[in-house]
Amino acid sequence: MSFLALSLILVAAVLHALWNFTTKTASGNLNVVFLGLWLASLVCFPVVLIFFWSDIDLASSYPFILATGIIHAFYFFGLSKAYEYGDISTVYPVARGIGVAGTAVLARVLLQEDISLPGFLGITLICLGIVLIGLKTSQEQHHYKSLFIAAFVGLTIGGYSIVDKQAVQLINPIAYIFGQFFLAAVFLTPYILIRSRADLLPAWRHYKKYIFIIGLGSMGTYLIILFTFQIAHVSYVVAVRESSVVVGALLGFKFLHEKYTLKKLAGISIIVLALVIIKMA
Repeated sequence: MSFLALSLILVAAVLHALWNFTTKTASGNLNVVFLGLWLASLVCFPVVLIFFWSDIDLASSYPFILATGIIHAFYFFGLSKAYEYGDISTVYPVARGIGVAGTAVLARVLLQEDISLPGFLGITLICLGIVLIGLKTSQEQHHYKSLFIAAFVGLTIGGYSIVDKQAVQLINPIAYIFGQFFLAAVFLTPYILIRSRADLLPAWRHYKKYIFIIGLGSMGTYLIILFTFQIAHVSYVVAVRESSVVVGALLGFKFLHEKYTLKKLAGISIIVLALVIIKMA
């Protein structure tokens, strides 16, 4: 993996951890995430309309945009629910870890991407480190429910990573990410209007700063990843990106006073080692 690709992914990893930390700080409030999606879409739309509309080939790109919009709607819904029940130092590693493993398998099967021995070892170590971070010795209330939802989120990560890797070869990433966020917001709208319409205005009033961070942070972060998909293997990109779990876990320990254990510290060390190995791939 090139130095440029690695640098871009690590920047995206830090930003990703920060907006996930913000989501957890808002207790996984789905209304906050939903408003963030609409905000990001509205900010991105003029840019796409002015600079990138001519780059959109709807005939070849609409299946990918539709697919990623649907998958991301489930992703953001699941992520919000997982943070409603679980710690960021548990939910985040489990979701991203399953995403790494799932993406690597799908990339090999569907995209015929070759994975070198160092690359395979690095991906395996990252998965191991993430599992160690996510393990708990106590059976706290809602722990298993949050793990189940986090596993579901991980499956959506694998799904949209494969779709998006192929899509950015056909469509400008900025135009593509607008369609992605816009459709995710559209698909979530019926649920929000039926289940929590009355909570939208209070969410805007009390969590306005969080809405901006989640909306613009998530879009900006993934835009970096979409550009990186154009210059590196999707399995490596997704694996290195999961270094964000280290940042997320540390934020949980420091600011949310989540418990840290020897297993979690070992997991962090293993992920750092894995990043060095993947850089050699």
